[in-house]
Amino acid sequence: MRLRRLGPADWATWRDIRLTALSSDPEAFGSTLALESRFDEARWRELLGSDHGVKVVAEESGPVGLVAGVPHEVHPDVLYLYSMWVKPEFRRQGVGEALVADVVAWAREEGWARVQLRVFRGNEPARRLYVRLGFAGDGEIMDKVLS
Repeated sequence: MRLRRLGPADWATWRDIRLTALSSDPEAFGSTLALESRFDEARWRELLGSDHGVKVVAEESGPVGLVAGVPHEVHPDVLYLYSMWVKPEFRRQGVGEALVADVVAWAREEGWARVQLRVFRGNEPARRLYVRLGFAGDGEIMDKVLS
């Protein structure tokens, strides 16, 4: 497996894995397949622009997982990690951990002070993953302070 940070030229890769994720686990996202399947190429390219943070895919003869880190809407020193998803047949193999770790590494490289995420109540596998990677929080919001 390899990780790859995407840019606007990779819009079709991001679109395809994102739509697969929304189709596979619709309840895990704050968006819908119906909405994002209507995005045109320009919108997908925009989402992969440098002002929209970082988008990472895990690949194993094709994309098997994705994650994004975007500037927080309210806190300018916080990178918000979202859309972490791994194809079911690749779960529990370290893919999610590698994806999240790459976004955290990117955040450090870019000078972010903190990475924040939301994990839905009851999603204990995800919560355990985030705790292993140094995130803390008792509610749905978890944080990792970068030093």
